Amino acid sequence: MKVLFDTCSAVDILGKSNWFFDAFCSYDAALLRGFSPCLSVSSTTDICYLLHARGFATKKRARQLMTSALTLFELIDNIGADCAKACASEMPDYEDALIAYSAQRAGVDLIVTRNKKDFSHSPVAAITPEEFLRDYKPSDIEYAEVEFED
Repeated sequence: MKVLFDTCSAVDILGKSNWFFDAFCSYDAALLRGFSPCLSVSSTTDICYLLHARGFATKKRARQLMTSALTLFELIDNIGADCAKACASEMPDYEDALIAYSAQRAGVDLIVTRNKKDFSHSPVAAITPEEFLRDYKPSDIEYAEVEFED
């Protein structure tokens, strides 16, 4: 199963945001299940920008985090046909629509996003990290929050 992590979920993981726990556990559960975690190529610039703009990292550190992300996620490319479908879509946000139509073309099964309502007209089903954990966390795994340092 291919699981695409939306921009916000990737920022939550890489930036260790307030929503880190559920986003990271969803990523981990996907790996434990043998799923392929993916990112849209179009998200990478936004992720790098947001990591710095929201104060999660310096510009240099944001680039280092993106380098790590390239090893953690399969990249889903974007092509002109995806752009055209995104423009014609009923989805109100072009960025989300581009992610959704690229995901559809690439055979993605689910999109994990904190902003599920933004994907209400998506051709690929979207669920929150909490819903992903509820539905896909292996039953023999328990997650607990711990303090960690960079």
